[in-house]
Amino acid sequence: MNHPVQIIPISPEILEIHWPEKISEPILFEILTTKHYLNEKWPGKIHRMYHGYQVLGIVLIEGQDLAPCISELYAVLRETLQSGYNPSEFRTWKLPVCYDLKLVPALKCYLDKKSIEWGDFVEMHTENSYRLYFYGFLPGFMYLGGLVERLHIPRKAIPDRKIPCGSVAIGGSQTGVYPMDSPGGWYVVGKTPIPFFGKGELRVPFRPGDAIQFESISLSRFNQLTQKENFSWKKWEENG
Repeated sequence: MNHPVQIIPISPEILEIHWPEKISEPILFEILTTKHYLNEKWPGKIHRMYHGYQVLGIVLIEGQDLAPCISELYAVLRETLQSGYNPSEFRTWKLPVCYDLKLVPALKCYLDKKSIEWGDFVEMHTENSYRLYFYGFLPGFMYLGGLVERLHIPRKAIPDRKIPCGSVAIGGSQTGVYPMDSPGGWYVVGKTPIPFFGKGELRVPFRPGDAIQFESISLSRFNQLTQKENFSWKKWEENG
């Protein structure tokens, strides 16, 4: 364990483990290691768990005694985090994105504010993969880390009333995909043809720790994919 960690009682049933306040892959993997261990070793104690960039929340089954739980958690952290977590256990997924200004006219606003040429932006946005830290804000909304600093931009002071589903966007130091129509304060820079929902259910294979890499596609290819009957993530994986 390379970081100072605190265990904080939030209520009689909730404990939170706090790491330093920064976006960090080592911290992410420490959180996932702890979460995996507790799922296996504490099945009779835990109702559910949640996590963010620096926090792992543990909701205990009613009636647990917090004091021994806290003591045991510190022992768990010392034991499990020394071995580390292997990032190679996670997948990198390629997500098709169209950056054509005819499809995404809002991209021009972002490019003007950042003084970046369209081609340079597409190259920078697609050359790296982005680590999935957690889901939040909306069902299926991925919080991704790893955006190069040149592409950072403050969120909009006045959010848009509606950002269409499938919009790839940038806000602050993060990039992500809106899985459904939603208000939002991020700058839309692209659009993916892959639906995140099917028959009212979230249908994406990504899990925290996986990486997402955006793959630029043409407008004609985007239109071709959206016109496919029952197009899904599985079909993209099988046929591209």
